[in-house]
Amino acid sequence: MRAIAAFERTHFGPGSTARALTTWSKFVHGTIRAINGPAPDSSSCPCCEDDGPDEHRTILRLALHALPAQAARELMLLVRPLDELYLSRSYPRPDNADLRAELTVE
Repeated sequence: MRAIAAFERTHFGPGSTARALTTWSKFVHGTIRAINGPAPDSSSCPCCEDDGPDEHRTILRLALHALPAQAARELMLLVRPLDELYLSRSYPRPDNADLRAELTVE
């Protein structure tokens, strides 16, 4: 938790990693229609740049790369199953290729 707090102080603000993990989890556990619908970067609120699940997944990727090894491994244990679920439930398409390439599992 201390490593994540330090990461958040210098990057996205307090609680950003937890919000990113929660948003990513809700998205991948959502309906197939939502996962395979419009590109996830089409935010529901145009003024909120961090609203889409792909932006939240990017926060998780950055955290995984910036955290010390032990903290990154612990976060990876939470992120990897979500990535696997997304990959198993989504269809590869040009509009989700960037998101799929960002995941921890391929």
